Amino acid sequence: MYIEENTGHNIDEVIHYMYRLRWPVNFSSIFKWIKDKFTVLLSAKPIKRIRELPKTAVLAVVLITLLIGANSVFWWYRATHGGFDFSQEPEEEITNEWEVDMNEQGLDEEELRKQYASITPIENQNETQEIVETSSEETEPEQKQDEAPTDEPINTQPEPETKPETKPKETAQVSALSTMAMPTVGKVITAFAMDTLVYSKTLEQWNTHNGIDIAADLGSPVKAAMEGIVAEVKNNDPRLGVVVILDHSGGIQTLYGNLQSDKLVKKGDKIEKGQVIGAVGQMAPFEIEDPPHLHFEVIKDGKNINPEQYLPKLN
Repeated sequence: MYIEENTGHNIDEVIHYMYRLRWPVNFSSIFKWIKDKFTVLLSAKPIKRIRELPKTAVLAVVLITLLIGANSVFWWYRATHGGFDFSQEPEEEITNEWEVDMNEQGLDEEELRKQYASITPIENQNETQEIVETSSEETEPEQKQDEAPTDEPINTQPEPETKPETKPKETAQVSALSTMAMPTVGKVITAFAMDTLVYSKTLEQWNTHNGIDIAADLGSPVKAAMEGIVAEVKNNDPRLGVVVILDHSGGIQTLYGNLQSDKLVKKGDKIEKGQVIGAVGQMAPFEIEDPPHLHFEVIKDGKNINPEQYLPKLN
């Protein structure tokens, strides 16, 4: 038969095995075997020594073991699943670099000058005052010469040529800075600090701050504050991560740090005011503990100056 050919057993043996497994099954032999094994286990020397210990010590060991196990599970879950989110707040959508609108219109220079014509930076006021004082000093000798008596001989020798002053040029540079546009819209969370110190959460110490930090959502467009040429692009700056530096001639540069990507512009590109040059990121090693923001600096003749005195005042 088929059973005999495949198993080597005849039908009588198969029926015999099936008869032995019919219900009700006798569990007494199983329980007896388990009891014997448990007795052998309890009779082992290590188990005997544990049983001889006080019950309070055994209970303390059990509790400590459970606490260590629960703590291990907690940190393992936090490390592998990104922690526990009890606030249940929706995650912010990250705008990738390819989602940034590259066709945004630039700002109107004339409207910007009219809007902020009344804003006179402190440096501009000082230089204007110096020009007025210089002009008044130049007119005083002329007035004295007119009041002098006519009997004295008049000096007909030509006056020595004087070099042209450079202050009008500097005033033009300052007026260009006064029309600077906001690189991104947001609140300044870390101010410019060269004479004072600000606390760094990341470094856990007090430091100077060469620019300002403007808080914005991840992926927010970063625009050129003024027209210029890309002087340098860094993708791994040890302080600010991804950095773009624009040269605006006249010894003026602007720096945009903590960007999301360095793929939007390259060195030598001509940039219009208001043109998108990057997006807000969170990759600056020295500011990684701060919220997403743009690190913005203004550099004049190699020295950092406060950008807030030239940027529009946002309410």
